[in-house]
Amino acid sequence: MPPRHPAPISWLLTDSRLGSDLPGIVRRLPRGSGVVVRHHHLPPAERRALLRRLRRLATGHGVKIVDDQGGCVARVHSARELCRALLRKPELLFLSPLFATRSHPDWQPLGHMRAAALVRMAKRPAMALGGMSARRYRQVRSLGFAGWGGIDAWTGRGWKKPSRE
Repeated sequence: MPPRHPAPISWLLTDSRLGSDLPGIVRRLPRGSGVVVRHHHLPPAERRALLRRLRRLATGHGVKIVDDQGGCVARVHSARELCRALLRKPELLFLSPLFATRSHPDWQPLGHMRAAALVRMAKRPAMALGGMSARRYRQVRSLGFAGWGGIDAWTGRGWKKPSRE
């Protein structure tokens, strides 16, 4: 994203779990949000058609659609991954997981100290990812995050990590 167009603060990362709900979710996103289209499981022609459809939905609604392919988006989970990602100079950088997440239920959250260290190491705007919501973003914004992304936060279904009783 060119500097004259600041990156959105809140992002939806698409996932096959969203299924046929995806267009409706995109329509309900707040003006100024962004969507990172992943859907790597789709054949190339279907994926391009999905991107075109989502871009049409977003036009005039103030929602930015970003294609995850081509290296413009990096999701990192450690200092090593961050160093590798920074060599590619991605437009968007997501640090994950900040909290327990359905996408990776067995992964240990980064914790505030490690997350803050990674944000400082990034030396560029970084987004919080993993179990995020607008409320949780307000809790971690002071660590240096420029925004946040999520999946379940936008579906209205939410997700809580199952207890291990």
